[in-house]
Amino acid sequence: SNWIKENGQIILNVEESHALIMAAGYLKHNNEDGIYFRGQRKIYDDLSPGLYRGIKNDSAKYGRETALYKKIDEFKSNCSLFSKFGDYAAEPILQHYGLNTTWIDIVDNIWVALWFACHEARCTKDGKFIHYQKRIPDENNKFAYIYLLAANLNPDRKKPGYWRGNETELIDLRVAAPSYFLRPHAQHGLLFRCIGKESGRPLSYASQIKGVVRIPLRKAFDWLGNGQTIGTHALFPPAYYDNGYKILLQSGVDFDAKAKYIGCINSVGT
Repeated sequence: SNWIKENGQIILNVEESHALIMAAGYLKHNNEDGIYFRGQRKIYDDLSPGLYRGIKNDSAKYGRETALYKKIDEFKSNCSLFSKFGDYAAEPILQHYGLNTTWIDIVDNIWVALWFACHEARCTKDGKFIHYQKRIPDENNKFAYIYLLAANLNPDRKKPGYWRGNETELIDLRVAAPSYFLRPHAQHGLLFRCIGKESGRPLSYASQIKGVVRIPLRKAFDWLGNGQTIGTHALFPPAYYDNGYKILLQSGVDFDAKAKYIGCINSVGT
């Protein structure tokens, strides 16, 4: 293993699967915060949640947030299941099923993170239909990346599955929401976001990046193998199995072309 610099990030180049686990374990052991994983196809200039991508000022941010919260209220009105768990989980649930929100998806299973780093989403222009396919290794597509992200670990006893600190909020939907939402369980999924200060929430959460690991894409595929427990069908259970997903798809809340930056509950091909 060796250190390299890419797009301004100091990156650990990993050639062995044990070195990947060791790097993650080192950061977990030496951080007061929890360390979680996010698989990515490449290194980006920042780490922005979907709702904030492509904007540079607070007025645009507040406008998008207002439109998002209106859409969330629409889902709450159309889906009685939202009354069965705390309001704090509503936005993260909708993020996990396709909406762009102020949260970012992370996982606590490094192999799931690696799967996402090795696959790319192909979707229709409106984002309603998504298909995940393997990336094809070539000269311009050589590596998979895993971000190691820190989130504060101060539990809120009144909000199961929710942690809040000075810098971040973290939610585990496997605890915060009922199990008929199957996808969060399948993906070992959590979400986090930076906490807003006086000037509001930051547009980028890059301050929480504690390390980046780079793996040769061909080796990453070898490590993942061909097992059925990590694949599109397993990580994105169809609505036939995922009742929460089915209810969201049938909610009647449709894509808003005037606020396309919010996205929609998408159908993932399996």
